[in-house]
Amino acid sequence: MGKDYSRFLTGQMGESLVVAELGRNDIVATAFSGNLPVADILAMHGRRTLRLQVKAMRKETATIGLGNLLNIEQRGPKQIVTKVDPLDDPDLIYVYVYLGDCLAHVRFYILTLRDLQDLIFDGYMGYLAQNGGERPRNKESKHASVATKDLEAFRDNWDLITDRLGAPSVMR
Repeated sequence: MGKDYSRFLTGQMGESLVVAELGRNDIVATAFSGNLPVADILAMHGRRTLRLQVKAMRKETATIGLGNLLNIEQRGPKQIVTKVDPLDDPDLIYVYVYLGDCLAHVRFYILTLRDLQDLIFDGYMGYLAQNGGERPRNKESKHASVATKDLEAFRDNWDLITDRLGAPSVMR
C-alpha cells in the first residue's frame, strides 16, 4: 500500500489557493509547503512583506492544538483555562481555507492569531461550561475544534492583508 498524502495535499491545495487569490489582487506570494516553521506563505506588495499561516479544511470543522493559545490546568477531571499571554506573535495572520467539493465552494477566513485565540477561548469555555468544567470523553485533552460557522465573521477579510501590505483594498 502506498503512502497516504491526503494531509499534505490538503495543505498544498489551501496554500495554492491563497497564493492564487493574492496574485489576483496584485500581491506577490510564494508558499513554502511546510519548509518554514514560522510561515506557510510569504506575501509582498511594493517593499512590504508579510508572513501568513494557512490552515486548509476539507470538512466544516478542524481540530486545533491548544498549547500555544491556552493554558490548561488539570484539577482532577476539571480543566481550568486561561489565555496564553503574551502570544508569540499575536498579529500573525492566519488564513483558514475551506476547500469544499469544487472551486466554487472554496471559502477563505482571514484573522490574526489574537482573533483566533479569542475565538477558541470563548468556544472552549462555552464547551466546558456545558459539561460542568469537564471534557466528556478525554478529560485531559488539549485540543479543540474550530468550525467554519465560528469563523464566519472573518470570511473574505482580505483587507487585513491588503492593509498591512499597503495594497489596494480588495472589492468582493
